[in-house]
Amino acid sequence: MSVIYKILFEVQLLHEYYLQNTKGISFFEQTTDQQRADFLMEKLRQDQYRLLRDWDIQPLPATAVLMKNYHLRLLPTATGFKGAIEVKKVMQGGTTAYTPFVPVPPDAAFRFAIVPRNADALAFTSIRMRRTLPAQYYFSNDNTANTKVFPSLSVPVPANDNTRQYEQGELSKVGADVSEYLNKPGTPPNDPSQWRKIKGSGFVHEGDRLLLPFTFQYFFPPYAQVSNGTATLESIAGNTSLQRTFTAQGTQVRLDFSGPLPDNSLLADGWYNLKVTGDNNFAAQHLLYASRTEMYKPGNIGVIELRANTTGDAFAMLDSDGTLKTKLQPDGTKIPHTIYELRFRSRNSYWRYSPQHGQTLVFSNHANNLLTVADPNGARTTKEPWPFSFNNRLFPVTENNITNYEQLLPNPRGLSLTSDADQRLYADVVVLLSKIFPQGP
Repeated sequence: MSVIYKILFEVQLLHEYYLQNTKGISFFEQTTDQQRADFLMEKLRQDQYRLLRDWDIQPLPATAVLMKNYHLRLLPTATGFKGAIEVKKVMQGGTTAYTPFVPVPPDAAFRFAIVPRNADALAFTSIRMRRTLPAQYYFSNDNTANTKVFPSLSVPVPANDNTRQYEQGELSKVGADVSEYLNKPGTPPNDPSQWRKIKGSGFVHEGDRLLLPFTFQYFFPPYAQVSNGTATLESIAGNTSLQRTFTAQGTQVRLDFSGPLPDNSLLADGWYNLKVTGDNNFAAQHLLYASRTEMYKPGNIGVIELRANTTGDAFAMLDSDGTLKTKLQPDGTKIPHTIYELRFRSRNSYWRYSPQHGQTLVFSNHANNLLTVADPNGARTTKEPWPFSFNNRLFPVTENNITNYEQLLPNPRGLSLTSDADQRLYADVVVLLSKIFPQGP
């Protein structure tokens, strides 16, 4: 009897840094599946999609055991990974279907860590730099709340909160549009011009950073003046909670909820609300997924949790009858397996051009449309922040509301950033002598 393996699921990690062309148009702006497939295939053909040289995917130890028990194998791909499972062939009329050789319980959870391979693994990713909690990404195919939009595993971007201090590049839903915060100089934080509508949808964002152990550091925002307070970890249902009083150590405090409840039981892994109150009227609440297992490992990027539920909806790996999503129809048409996506945005920064050896940069009128006036040091900066890109990019120049041509600006080399007092991020470019940027004495 032959052994048959079929794909149970696939996860694609799609990163804007590697998925832009020289005009700054990204994979996520493509409007049809064929356009997206062609765009990605061209990047792969040119060996320009290199995310998995920066990030690695590893099954957690307990998942490695589950995979062995259920005859599931991990198959790396150019954009992520697949899970191939041993199956038995069954006929449903004229359709060939497949059931797992070893039945997989609906609540079986397969967990995979996203692990950085090098120090720059997150440097080009849009991710908040100052955070209250050291949470990592937690992605899941659970859609019980029916809020996710397939195939993205990210939760919806929350509505704009005028009390929140957004960082450059952070996403928020402003009106009907998901937009990114620009952190423009000389503009009030809540001014509508601080937000730029993004192209594409379903992106990974700060709301996906939810995973924590039961003991962690809590960092107060810069404006808070907290010396003493109370922190409560409460289950979503509100029927279980653990409270701790604290004395802050400067701008942070260590919170430990690993101890027992009054009945000597321990808080179980799962969803919680963290409620923190302190002197000077400080109050904050955070949703988090707490785990005392191997899920949280310092230095990791996050965890992908996939459950073999049988609800039959788009996020399920299995149909409601327990068969795999992939099938072979009587006419030879293949129904594909479930493919999930994680869509990462590239970090953006203001590109700041400084002259070599203190000389003066001489700009054409074309560049003047893209750059600010020179600062006292002779440096000029892009008027808006632009994302890091693996490829050099051209910028459209618009005059009289018409885009006439594209301008090449030297792209930042490397991924180093500097910031000012307002946490505005800059990528500095020292301009060498060239015809594009002539320099005066």
